[in-house]
This record gives sequence, structure tokens and C-alpha cells, in this order.
Amino acid sequence: MASWVVLVDSAKDFSNADTPHKVMTVREYITSPTLFRGAHPTIVNLARSYAYQGAGYYASLLAEARGHRVVPSVETMLELSKKALYRHALPELEDRLNSVLRKNPEAAAAKLRLVACFGACADKRFEPFTRLLYDWFRAPLLELTAESDGAGGWTVISRIRPVPVNDLSAEERAFFVQGLEGYSRRSWRAPKSRVTLKYALAVLCDPKEELPPSAPASLKHLARVAQRHGVEVVHIGKDDLDRLAQFDALFIRETTSIDNHTYRFARRAAQEGMPAIDDTTSMIRCTNKVYLAELLDAHGVPTPKTAILNSMKDAKGWRSGSARRW
Repeated sequence: MASWVVLVDSAKDFSNADTPHKVMTVREYITSPTLFRGAHPTIVNLARSYAYQGAGYYASLLAEARGHRVVPSVETMLELSKKALYRHALPELEDRLNSVLRKNPEAAAAKLRLVACFGACADKRFEPFTRLLYDWFRAPLLELTAESDGAGGWTVISRIRPVPVNDLSAEERAFFVQGLEGYSRRSWRAPKSRVTLKYALAVLCDPKEELPPSAPASLKHLARVAQRHGVEVVHIGKDDLDRLAQFDALFIRETTSIDNHTYRFARRAAQEGMPAIDDTTSMIRCTNKVYLAELLDAHGVPTPKTAILNSMKDAKGWRSGSARRW
């Protein structure tokens, strides 16, 4: 029996003329449960679609039930179906991609497209990255698109998707045939186990803020470090107040104010029993210079010369004031 089997939707996609391995249709494989009984072939699933409960999905699902090694697995199909499901991998992948680009600045571009075949890339400069990509997502063909964020030259991954073999250009198809042969000569390696992310940290930020408390590069570094400790970092915006309860903690990285949405987020976090930086009490105190002037003076903390200036009276004759230092 064949040790490697390639599954396709149509013989036009990939045929026995393209490879020494056995090629059969997805339908034939699904409807032939006893065909490889007693054998343990490696199944390369080249179905045009891996949609949930589609033919390609069922081919990998049944391969696992039959004890066959298969790429991609059902878990990989599901992860790649939505960006929200593979977002946890982006910090490490973007870190490696940008490391490659720093070493090869001539390869940088405003928009970048890479096709990876079993972890190999036609552009050898990117192979350290595409090997990591394949380690994350064991799929025969992956297309990745990325673009510069315009802030410090950091390149951000916009999409990762399995690419059907019939969508490849002639050059890409030739590289895939070569890659399949090279990959089939290697010993089978199981995917590396990954750290399970135990917690989710919501980071409230505004990409359009001119002078944010933390630069975009700092937030990306935070995400990479957090991932190594089992914490997923998710950026949220002012319209995501209703999502806050699904996270474990809140980190406010917008300029805080008592009279805008940052205070409402901190208050909601307190209601949910979530740790938050900044918390409401800190916001009230730190945004009031009169309070800070009194507090520092009471504790003997040296400060610049400070005066409290009265600006107007209210109906009861009280004056509002603000602190000034010079």
C-alpha cells in the first residue's frame, strides 16, 4: 500500500502525473473506509475548501478516525477559518517576520505576500519565518499577506489562509511539486506543543491617538512577552464596553480622563471584579493637580513651587481652582 496519499477534488487539480505518490479524490477516500486497512499512510489533503463539515473537512476528520497521519488536521482547518481563532499566534509570527525583514531590509515592502509549501518558501530569505509558520499551522499550502503599519516600519500580518493548489501560478505550482517531494522524504514529526493561554488581557487603546501613553511597538512587545506567560493580549476600543466582561483584566493605554470613555471602562472593570490599570480611584486622583499638590506637600515630597489659582465662584461663593508649578 502507498505510504503517501494525495487527496484532491478533481484530477485537474493535481494528478498522478505530477507526483510518484498515489493521488485519489476526496470522495473516493471518504467512501472507502477499508482501502488502507492495516496500513498507516500519510494523507496530504489538497481539497479546494476546508470549510466546516465540507468534503475536505470530513476527509481529514475520517483520516484521524482511521489512524492515518494527515495534513492539515481538523484543528488546523478550524483555527485558520477565522482570524480571531489564530490571533494568539500572531505576536510570535510577527516577531519572527520582522526579524527576517531587519536582516534583509531589501525584502521589505508596503504589502507582502508569501506562499509557503510545507514550511518552505521560494524566497529563501523568508524560510526561517515560513518554517515557524508551518510549525504553528501544519497545512500543505499557506498564503500569508502582511503590510507595514507605517509606524516605525513594523510589518503586521493581515491574513493567513490555506491556498488551493489550483489557485497557484505556474511557478508556485512547480515549487509545490518540488516541496512535496522533499517533504515526503523527511521523517514525520508531530507538531510542537504550545503554551496554553490561560488568561486574556484587554488593552484599551486608540490607534489614531497622536500621543498615546504607549507606542504601538511597546504594545506589540507586551503581547509577545505576555504570550510566553500564557496571557493573550487583545486590543479593544471605546465601542467594546459590552465585551469587557469576557476578559480577565484591563490595561488602559489611552490618555485617561474622568469625562470620557476611559473612566467608564475602569468603572465597569471594578464592577466585574477585574484588575484594572488605571483604576477609577487613581484616575480621580491623578487627573487632579490640586489633589496631587496637597498630597505631595503632606508627605514632604519635594516639588516645584506650586500655587493654587482661583478662577471663578459658584452660586455658593466657592471658588474652583487648579494647581500651577513653575
